Amino acid sequence: MVKMRGILLEENNARIVETDVPKPGRDEVLVKTKACGICMGEVYVFQGKLPGGKIMGHEGVGIVVQVGDGVKEVGPGDRVTTLGGPAFAEYYKTNKWNVAKIPEEVPERDLIYWISEPLACAVTGIKGSNIQIGDKVCIIGCGYMGLLLIQLIPKDIVGELIAIDIRDKCLDLARRFGARYTLNPLKSDVAKETREILGGEADIVIEASGAPGTIYLATEIVRRGGRLVIFGRHVVDEKVPTEEWHVKGLTILNTSPSFSNNFNKDFFDAVNLLKRGVVDQRPLITHIFPYTKAQEAFELASRKPLDYIKGVLVFS
Repeated sequence: MVKMRGILLEENNARIVETDVPKPGRDEVLVKTKACGICMGEVYVFQGKLPGGKIMGHEGVGIVVQVGDGVKEVGPGDRVTTLGGPAFAEYYKTNKWNVAKIPEEVPERDLIYWISEPLACAVTGIKGSNIQIGDKVCIIGCGYMGLLLIQLIPKDIVGELIAIDIRDKCLDLARRFGARYTLNPLKSDVAKETREILGGEADIVIEASGAPGTIYLATEIVRRGGRLVIFGRHVVDEKVPTEEWHVKGLTILNTSPSFSNNFNKDFFDAVNLLKRGVVDQRPLITHIFPYTKAQEAFELASRKPLDYIKGVLVFS
């Protein structure tokens, strides 16, 4: 068997291992990895909050090197963005329905900005939020995923859009992407200011931080009969205000990828948004590491310094 290198991820350890290059079966595509984004789910593995002990990575981009029987959509030499993996390796395979071509005019140095799986998650989140004309929307958490959501929210129809985060750099980007108001909980009473801005409470609050306790803030600023969208991943179980949810008559939505009726369609919708220039990932991908420095990359992603939004591992 032909060998390749991959990154085995476990608690406090992202080490390079040697393994076999996979062979594509029917309806499968083998991709030579160019880059793979670091998901917070994988950071949680590194932190010991989720199980690991295997090669991971599901935010890949690369070049098709081989296709299995039944694959007509792409061929060897095509540059692609994909769902699935494991893409923390020099090669990975995935189903043909998880593969979309990257336009030929995109320079190779820009392939990292075509990581599409997270954007597919954001597409699911926006579809699931069911934002209507005139809705007053608040989004809590303006990290990588929150800033993707803000780019997708239809600013021309919402009644108002408020972005909330503790990092001023991220709030600056939120304004750039169309949030009319930005609030920092470390500097002001967010619940009070939200009511003053909106003349009441929000119709929809999207909790996109995954940080402990933010569900309480989201509950406080959403109106009676409103929608609370839990988009962020709360990997450690938390106590939540079920009594207030009951009294307010809230609709609670959990818009994870499994919420989608067709996540593959959301993926292709996401790729089309990139092709049309609706979404800009350039200011969001702040840290790029060669895969040989995966340990350093995951240590930094775990610390999450103020200048960190999204990290990507690149392969030769």
